[in-house]
Amino acid sequence: MMETGYVLFNLKPGMKKDFLEKLRKIKAVKEVRLVIGNFDAIAKIETESIEELERIYINDIESISNITNARLHFVACPRTRK
Repeated sequence: MMETGYVLFNLKPGMKKDFLEKLRKIKAVKEVRLVIGNFDAIAKIETESIEELERIYINDIESISNITNARLHFVACPRTRK
């Protein structure tokens, strides 16, 4: 079963195109969208484990330049939704 997380981003002004290109090169990133509201972008990430999801977030995603804020949110396990 795949683990899924969503990352919400705030970006430096004028840097969205560069950010999107870098983020889309990360294999675990399945979808990226620019949004309007409190955040500038959202990305869906899928991995085999929570640990791998955390590793990709810390090592690959947080190192992308032009991010001013990023927050990782894990999707709750379907087994816990009763």
